Amino acid sequence: MTHATIPFSTMPWQSGTHPLERKKHVPSHSVTILEFEPGFLDPNWCARGHVGYVLSGSVRLEYEKEASFLGEGEAFVIGAGTRHRASNPGTVTVRLFVVSSEETPEPA
Repeated sequence: MTHATIPFSTMPWQSGTHPLERKKHVPSHSVTILEFEPGFLDPNWCARGHVGYVLSGSVRLEYEKEASFLGEGEAFVIGAGTRHRASNPGTVTVRLFVVSSEETPEPA
Protein backbone atom coordinates (compact mmCIF):
# COMPACT_ATOMS: atom_id res chain seq x y z
CA MET A 1 0.00 0.00 0.00
CA THR A 2 1.35 3.43 -0.91
CA HIS A 3 -1.28 5.57 0.81
CA ALA A 4 -3.41 5.37 3.92
CA THR A 5 -5.86 7.88 5.31
CA ILE A 6 -6.15 7.96 9.09
CA PRO A 7 -9.45 9.46 10.26
CA PHE A 8 -8.30 10.71 13.69
CA SER A 9 -11.17 13.21 13.81
CA THR A 10 -13.79 10.42 13.82
CA MET A 11 -11.89 7.76 15.77
CA PRO A 12 -13.01 7.13 19.36
CA TRP A 13 -10.64 7.82 22.24
CA GLN A 14 -9.25 4.74 24.01
CA SER A 15 -8.02 4.52 27.58
CA GLY A 16 -4.27 4.52 27.94
CA THR A 17 -2.20 2.56 30.41
CA HIS A 18 -2.51 5.41 32.95
CA PRO A 19 -5.85 6.82 34.23
CA LEU A 20 -4.89 10.35 33.02
CA GLU A 21 -3.99 9.17 29.49
CA ARG A 22 -6.19 8.75 26.40
CA LYS A 23 -5.16 7.84 22.88
CA LYS A 24 -6.21 7.31 19.29
CA HIS A 25 -3.82 4.63 18.05
CA VAL A 26 -3.29 3.02 14.66
CA PRO A 27 -0.98 0.04 15.31
CA SER A 28 -0.62 -0.85 11.63
CA HIS A 29 1.12 2.50 11.02
CA SER A 30 2.60 3.13 14.50
CA VAL A 31 0.90 6.54 14.75
CA THR A 32 -0.92 7.88 17.79
CA ILE A 33 -2.64 10.97 19.09
CA LEU A 34 -2.04 11.10 22.87
CA GLU A 35 -3.72 13.18 25.54
CA PHE A 36 -2.23 13.60 29.01
CA GLU A 37 -4.36 15.29 31.66
CA PRO A 38 -2.72 17.52 34.30
CA GLY A 39 -0.92 15.35 36.86
CA PHE A 40 -0.04 12.59 34.36
CA LEU A 41 3.30 10.89 35.03
CA ASP A 42 4.07 7.71 33.13
CA PRO A 43 5.35 5.20 35.70
CA ASN A 44 7.01 3.17 32.95
CA TRP A 45 10.18 3.93 31.05
CA CYS A 46 10.06 3.46 27.26
CA ALA A 47 12.96 2.64 24.91
CA ARG A 48 11.15 2.82 21.56
CA GLY A 49 12.10 5.54 19.13
CA HIS A 50 9.59 8.35 18.53
CA VAL A 51 9.08 11.40 16.38
CA GLY A 52 6.47 13.67 17.92
CA TYR A 53 4.76 17.03 17.65
CA VAL A 54 3.04 18.93 20.48
CA LEU A 55 -0.42 19.90 19.24
CA SER A 56 -1.43 21.70 22.45
CA GLY A 57 -0.22 22.19 26.00
CA SER A 58 3.27 21.53 27.30
CA VAL A 59 4.83 18.12 27.92
CA ARG A 60 7.82 17.19 30.06
CA LEU A 61 10.08 14.50 28.58
CA GLU A 62 12.30 12.87 31.17
CA TYR A 63 15.46 10.96 30.31
CA GLU A 64 17.76 9.07 32.65
CA LYS A 65 19.99 12.11 33.30
CA GLU A 66 17.96 15.12 32.14
CA ALA A 67 14.52 16.43 31.25
CA SER A 68 13.09 18.91 28.78
CA PHE A 69 9.82 20.78 28.30
CA LEU A 70 8.20 21.13 24.90
CA GLY A 71 5.30 23.43 24.14
CA GLU A 72 2.68 23.74 21.47
CA GLY A 73 4.22 23.80 17.99
CA GLU A 74 7.47 22.10 19.03
CA ALA A 75 8.64 18.69 17.84
CA PHE A 76 10.95 16.03 19.20
CA VAL A 77 12.94 13.04 18.00
CA ILE A 78 13.88 10.30 20.48
CA GLY A 79 16.25 7.65 19.18
CA ALA A 80 15.46 3.96 19.69
CA GLY A 81 17.16 2.72 22.83
CA THR A 82 16.95 6.08 24.65
CA ARG A 83 15.05 5.48 27.89
CA HIS A 84 12.40 8.13 28.46
CA ARG A 85 8.97 8.87 29.89
CA ALA A 86 6.48 11.72 29.67
CA SER A 87 4.57 13.79 32.19
CA ASN A 88 2.20 16.72 32.37
CA PRO A 89 3.00 18.81 35.45
CA GLY A 90 0.98 21.72 34.03
CA THR A 91 -2.64 22.79 34.41
CA VAL A 92 -3.95 22.10 30.89
CA THR A 93 -4.32 18.92 28.85
CA VAL A 94 -1.40 18.03 26.59
CA ARG A 95 -2.12 16.63 23.12
CA LEU A 96 0.66 15.03 21.04
CA PHE A 97 0.99 13.43 17.62
CA VAL A 98 3.55 10.60 17.78
CA VAL A 99 5.07 8.20 15.25
CA SER A 100 6.86 5.31 16.97
CA SER A 101 9.47 2.82 15.86
CA GLU A 102 7.99 -0.62 15.43
CA GLU A 103 10.18 -2.43 17.93
CA THR A 104 11.85 -1.83 21.25
CA PRO A 105 15.59 -2.41 20.90
CA GLU A 106 17.23 -5.15 22.92
CA PRO A 107 19.20 -3.93 25.96
CA ALA A 108 22.92 -3.55 25.30
